[in-house]
Amino acid sequence: MKSSDKNVDSMAGTVVRKRRRDPRRFPGLFFLHVLLIVLLLAVATSAAAVRSVSGQAKGRPAGVTLPGDRRGTIASEASLGPLSGPPSRPVPLDDDLKAKGYPVPGDANVYAVRVLEGPEGRVYEQFEAGGGALAGDFWPASSIKVLAALGALDFARSLGFTGAATVAFDDGLASQTLRSIYEPAIRDSSNYDYDLLVRIAGIDHLNDEFLTARNGFPVTSINRSYGGLPFDQSPAMVFEEGNRRAYVPVRKSGRSPECSGNCSNLFEMAESVRRIVLHDEIPAEQRFDLDPTDVKALAGALLKAEGFFPPAVAKALGPGAKIWSKPGDAAELDCLDVAVIQSRTGRRFLVAASVPHSSGGCEALARLARGVLERLSR
Repeated sequence: MKSSDKNVDSMAGTVVRKRRRDPRRFPGLFFLHVLLIVLLLAVATSAAAVRSVSGQAKGRPAGVTLPGDRRGTIASEASLGPLSGPPSRPVPLDDDLKAKGYPVPGDANVYAVRVLEGPEGRVYEQFEAGGGALAGDFWPASSIKVLAALGALDFARSLGFTGAATVAFDDGLASQTLRSIYEPAIRDSSNYDYDLLVRIAGIDHLNDEFLTARNGFPVTSINRSYGGLPFDQSPAMVFEEGNRRAYVPVRKSGRSPECSGNCSNLFEMAESVRRIVLHDEIPAEQRFDLDPTDVKALAGALLKAEGFFPPAVAKALGPGAKIWSKPGDAAELDCLDVAVIQSRTGRRFLVAASVPHSSGGCEALARLARGVLERLSR
């Protein structure tokens, strides 16, 4: 798999926390983790059965309520924390899209959500097409940079710092604030700044402490540089913010990559965007542990990013919509975008999709997104 990844515009704690056991790396814990989630979701499903049946009787897909978003949340749901996969299988869209003249391109993947507000609270109606929400046979390209930014902020937070902290590197790189690094990585899709984020987080902390099933990311793994900086070792660095200062020594990675490069799925990348944009509206257990100014800055960078969905949004939902997105485009591999979309009338959708360049790339992606939005907006 090629490491080239085009930019979208041109297209007080200890230094190292004790490693916690992550179920995806210990099989016994993994199966226990899955069993507990199944049992808890069974209870949640029974509580929402009336809602689901009434929705289907009207010819609509069953409403799926994410844990903690429904009023009167039961105790078992509150203990789930962030989801690490769809709470139930999304409704297939393939036949509907084909019937409306939007056949799903070969090897494409779609995960989409219609967000509804009602007397029972918020409901997320889920849909998928092609490989669907959990397919991992595509290159996540620049869309994965949001998770690198969150990992760097997570490491800084473990030391007691926010994105306003200045980071000075011992290997001669100019010192700058963490915020001035993650904003261009997301807004402008800067490969160099993405590399800095991974080095700040540290490849072991990023993958073994942040990108875990416990935090809602059992599949995502980041190992590949986009700008040419080595990831096997993070240089010594100094964090400074206000009257606080912390020295972080050189960190050498001792892990074996979980995949050859970077890997994720549409559900996990969609969650990274959803939990930023809807931060103030979701339950505390689903929120990233971030300073409010960083939440606002991350959302602002997503809003300013130039993705591939705007033409589709304008045609399907009309003008004036807001789009918080993180697009990605890897030459000869995949074109993708992950976005929270709010129409001028306030209707909200979450759309994540990828299309290989061999099946039409970015042009086919925009057309597919239009079909999905037209279907969801009915």
